[in-house]
Amino acid sequence: MMSRPHVYPYMALRIDDRILAVLLGIVFSVVNAFVYMYLALKLGMATGLDILLLFFAFFVFAAARSARPRAFLYMVAVMAMAIAAVLAYTDSLGSIIMAGETLPVPGFAMAAIISMSLILGMLASSYFTGYFMKSGFPWPGPKVSVSIIGLLSAEKKGPEFKASAVRMGLAGVTGGAVSGLRGLRAIPETLGHAVAGFSLSPFLAGIGMIVGLRGSMQIALGAVGSLLVLYLAEGGAADYIAHMRSPWIFSTAVSMMVITAGLSLFMVLKPLLVSAWHRALHPHPRGQGSPESGGDSRNRMSRLAYGALLLAATVIAAALLYTFIGVPVWLFVLCIPVAVLLMVIETRGRAEMAMSVGIAAFVVILLVGLAFQDIVALLLFQGFVLATTLGFASTLSLHKVADVFKIDQAGLRYMLVIGAFIGGLLCVPCISLINSMYGIGTEALPAPYSVMWLEMARSAVTKVLSPSINLYFVLLGAVMALILYKLKISAISVALGLLLPVSATAAILVGGIIRWGAEKKGWLKDDAGIIASGLVAGDILVGLLFAVTTLL
Repeated sequence: MMSRPHVYPYMALRIDDRILAVLLGIVFSVVNAFVYMYLALKLGMATGLDILLLFFAFFVFAAARSARPRAFLYMVAVMAMAIAAVLAYTDSLGSIIMAGETLPVPGFAMAAIISMSLILGMLASSYFTGYFMKSGFPWPGPKVSVSIIGLLSAEKKGPEFKASAVRMGLAGVTGGAVSGLRGLRAIPETLGHAVAGFSLSPFLAGIGMIVGLRGSMQIALGAVGSLLVLYLAEGGAADYIAHMRSPWIFSTAVSMMVITAGLSLFMVLKPLLVSAWHRALHPHPRGQGSPESGGDSRNRMSRLAYGALLLAATVIAAALLYTFIGVPVWLFVLCIPVAVLLMVIETRGRAEMAMSVGIAAFVVILLVGLAFQDIVALLLFQGFVLATTLGFASTLSLHKVADVFKIDQAGLRYMLVIGAFIGGLLCVPCISLINSMYGIGTEALPAPYSVMWLEMARSAVTKVLSPSINLYFVLLGAVMALILYKLKISAISVALGLLLPVSATAAILVGGIIRWGAEKKGWLKDDAGIIASGLVAGDILVGLLFAVTTLL
């Protein structure tokens, strides 16, 4: 009999991997939640220390001799789900604080509601895994994760590892230097102004390198439309918030995203509908069908189990929302198809451009806000729906990374559930701490999106339709989405170009051009994601240091 000398050490290390990954994921989630929440309230753009924390984790895993892809991915899964909760609820909770209201929900119930919203998104994602994993989307975000995890977990770190590490370090120094010059006011944040200028942001240039030239040009196409609206319809004088809320921009962009999501949903359902139609036309006589294989039987049982879990989670969520927030059950059920559309939109944005689309809050307030009598209930329900979309998108993004490294999906799901509970516990204490330290809605933390959600929620509760919605522009957006679909151009990318500040799009385009030129010269092989990560990390870290120094 052949011996298997590696079985028992491997099993022991695997257990250690999981425990260590969970512990690091929890600790890093606490740190990262504060950073994400602070920057979201300060700048309206939430970023964190994910890359830096991965490098910290490398030293811990290396010391424990468990620096394997599985350990990194499990840790990232815990963090990603916890941060999804923070991103979903920051602006809603900030709006409630700015309105002078208090949470009508006990702490344990609020944590349960937040956790359940993420778990609902995770469970729903299982029905879309085949479509998003096999449809040829570039998934630039997971590519970066794969590059970094592969770099850190490589057993033999030869010249390629050193070259990649040096390039990432140089990119980090460059990003940090530019951010430092901005912080010292040696150079401006933006050449021109946000609506029509050029952002000197290494972070945005890094996003452009991740997206690539094609994706950057599609975003830039939307920016051209934004400029035309600015100068032809608004006289070139609108600020960014007013410009973004213009019906020319908002109605058109949201319509394009919703139609694209509908097309994506149709592509998901089409094989199921065709299969059901064929079975209805050509039913197999009882007893004459082909025998079901063991794999098919297991897959069917897995789908049934997920369906039962999803149904149970939906019932629990509806009960929690009705009992503690006062959301009618009929309204919750009515919002399920809307939530599915938003999940697809959000995931398409990440799959195509590594960018969060983030329209769920707008759509929820505009579509169902009129059914609410209370601002707090509406804002909390908005956060719930947004959390389901982020939980859905985060799960599929991590599935993509797991596929590359051939990591067990069942173990990943456990980590996602742990992260969901951690996120539920973190949100309220974290925002309460930040509010007590700096004051949400003050000059230190202007909270631009919290201001916007609060204004829109008040409009909805008072039954006054937002001026951002115009049916003619909704129709225009739908037509444009169909044309772009025929031309094989991403309507999501173009819509994002409409919504983003032109200054940000310009920096993204420069990043895409840099990547294209470097690849043409043969200077890049698989390092684009790593170099981009260096730019992003350097910019964020130095910018955060300046922000903390200023506030202290």
